[in-house]
Amino acid sequence: MNQSFKYAWELDSSEMDFLFGVDLKGTVNGTNVAVQQMMKQGFGAIYNVEGMGSNDAIQCKFALYGTAKRAVTYYTDAVAKELTEAKSPIIVGKLSPGIMITDFLTSSKGQKDAYELEEKMKKVYNILRDYPDVIAKFLVTKIIENKEK
Repeated sequence: MNQSFKYAWELDSSEMDFLFGVDLKGTVNGTNVAVQQMMKQGFGAIYNVEGMGSNDAIQCKFALYGTAKRAVTYYTDAVAKELTEAKSPIIVGKLSPGIMITDFLTSSKGQKDAYELEEKMKKVYNILRDYPDVIAKFLVTKIIENKEK
């Protein structure tokens, strides 16, 4: 879930709650439910999706989104370590899909109109982005091949 294209101090608490609820709490809850079921069956693999900010990169007007994604990265690494310590066969990993060509780049939840990206960001996105189906095919292939924790 993307935040409104605003500075952090311009966002109200309801948007913060919604964004953290989807991007962070949703990941935590989903992971916890999946781990519990996978423990019962004795195997499984969980892959959480990182995003802008997960690698500590900072982009103006994405402070909440980046914060949530950095937290997802930490949480995923922590759960993977805990499962290793518990000698669980469950695989936990992170997916970093990169920049996808979706309306995420020009709009956000709660905004009726698309916003214009800054020129420097347009240049970066035009070089680094790809379509979701291309990225999904690549990531799914890697998930299927992965046997490491």
